[in-house]
Order: sequence, then C-alpha cells, then structure tokens
Amino acid sequence: MTKLDKNNWDSLTSHIEQSNFILLSTHINSDGDGIGSEIAFYYFLKDMGKECRIINATSTPDNLNIIDPDSIVEVYENSFDGWLSKVDLTIVFDIGDHRRTGPIGEKVYESSTVISLDHHPAKEGHPFDLNIVHSEAPATGYMIWKYMEYLGKTKTLLPLKIANALYAAVVTDTGSFKYQSTAPDTHRMAAHLLESGVDGYDIQRSIYEQNKLSRIRLMGLIIQNLHYSDNGQVVWSIITQDMLKKADADDGDVDGFTEFIRTIEGVEVSFMIQETNNGNHRINFRSSGNYIINDIAQSFDGGGHKFAAGARVDDMSIKGIELKIINKLSEKISGEFDGYQK
Repeated sequence: MTKLDKNNWDSLTSHIEQSNFILLSTHINSDGDGIGSEIAFYYFLKDMGKECRIINATSTPDNLNIIDPDSIVEVYENSFDGWLSKVDLTIVFDIGDHRRTGPIGEKVYESSTVISLDHHPAKEGHPFDLNIVHSEAPATGYMIWKYMEYLGKTKTLLPLKIANALYAAVVTDTGSFKYQSTAPDTHRMAAHLLESGVDGYDIQRSIYEQNKLSRIRLMGLIIQNLHYSDNGQVVWSIITQDMLKKADADDGDVDGFTEFIRTIEGVEVSFMIQETNNGNHRINFRSSGNYIINDIAQSFDGGGHKFAAGARVDDMSIKGIELKIINKLSEKISGEFDGYQK
C-alpha cells in the first residue's frame, strides 16, 4: 500500500495486545532509520508493560549511540536462542528484503507472528503476516510517529527517548530534510519532536560530525579513484579490501559515500561497488531524481526506493557487476557511455 489506514493500525495494536514476548529488529548494517524506529518502538512497548527486546544481526554504528543511552540494542548471539524460542510477535523495521535480518529471521519467521513496518516495498515471498508499507513516507520512523498520532499520543509531548530516536530516523533518511520525500508533514513531525525536547543540533552533530580519521583516509582514496561516464552524468567508485586496509577502515566507514559523490556538479547517478570481507559485493545506487535506479538494483536481486537502492551479489566479479550496471545505465542515459572502454 502507499497510504496508512485505520485497519493496519488497528491490526498492529491487536497483535501487540495479544503478545507476551516481542522481538524488534532491523536490517544488517543498520542505519539511523532502522535503529531509530526500533528504539522508539521499544520504549513505546515498555510503556505498555510489554516484554520486548531489540536484537539485530550487526552492531550499531558509533555515530548512532546517542539515541541508545541505555544500550538496549543487542547484537545476536547463540545464547539468545532460548529467549527467541518464546517470541510470539516479531516486528521488523525498514528491512525492504526479509532476508536482511540475517540469522534472526531464521530463528523467528516460522515460529512467531511477523509484522513489517517499512517504506520500502517488500520482496515477493516475504513471511510477513502483516505488511504495513507506506512507499511515500520519508522514513520508517515517520510511520511510527503516524501510528502514535493515530493513538492520540502526539497531542502531547513524547517521552524524550522516543523523540530522540524518531528524530534521528527522519533526519538520516531525508538527508537532513533535503530529499524529495520530505513533505510538509515531515517538518510537522520534526517540530513536534523538537517541542518534545530533542536537541536537533546535538543529534545531527553526533551523526554527521564525528568522522573517524580512517573514514577520511578512505574518502581520499575514493576521490582519487573515481570513474566517470563520457559527459560526467554518472560517477562511480569501486572499494576493495586493499583500500580499506590501506586506510585502516572497516565496512562501517563506507556508508554515505555513494550519496557524497552524487553531489558532484552535473552528476545524475552515482553507484558504489564494495568488496566485503566475506567475499561478496555490496552495491549502492543514488540518483538526483531524473533517473529511476531501483530497477537496476532489482536486476541484482536487490531493491529500494526509486532514487536510492542497493543489492548484495555473491556470484559475480567486480568487473562483471560494473559492466552490467554500465549496460543498464546506457539504456537510460543515451550516449553517456559511447566512449567507455569495456
């Protein structure tokens, strides 16, 4: 669906009320929207007196620790399996593809009721018993805020821990309110969160102004090795494990670079191919808005929004991935790769 409606919220509420052990989770390599959404929902459930935990497949990026002062976000370990076997409701946030919960989905998808809250369309064959999708929402965190609005909770100020988490969610997924998905109601949400006590400067500074030196080194290597199409409308980077080692960086240092190079003057589409430490390849795409790119991600069994998408590839070389993307983009942007030596 593209709009939120009463039936979805009533069904969500009913499932929560009937459940005793609730698991919250988001996608691997989690971001501000996924983590912010699950943290906000955790405190909402705790206020209801519910037994719940947040368990993710990968750790929280350091720049998001500001919204988890109580360290409620846990990283999956085998020792959690006993508690997971008791879970009767699983709620996943912002995952797009149900496989992106890693080992957690394998533990609970068949044994519990599963609800997805997302602004990405779900992949075919998903295991969700209730799939709440608002494809026009600027962030999954916005959907959480709209649910709280439906329950009447936004008529007053929200608890600060909920407000901080939702603010981080919407800030990160709107690019600090600059993406096309930002709408008047997005700013109404932000205003309500600020009125609830959020220090917007403090959160944005923590998220965007705490770059590690290793990340800056890696940025330098990426800038030195950019690839351009004939007319400069497409720019891309290939990040190898050797580059990460040279910069003393890790996978978390890579986030945001595809968007960064998209801001180069004249660029319409940017993409990144990253060699990961487990042997597969991660691809990210960004578009300035004139060309849809999630169909290219889908051709790699990935997905995402029209102008921001990604995929993981196990069975192709970096060169093979690069050529496939170039061929796909050649169909979209006429003449842009006529001089490219394949």
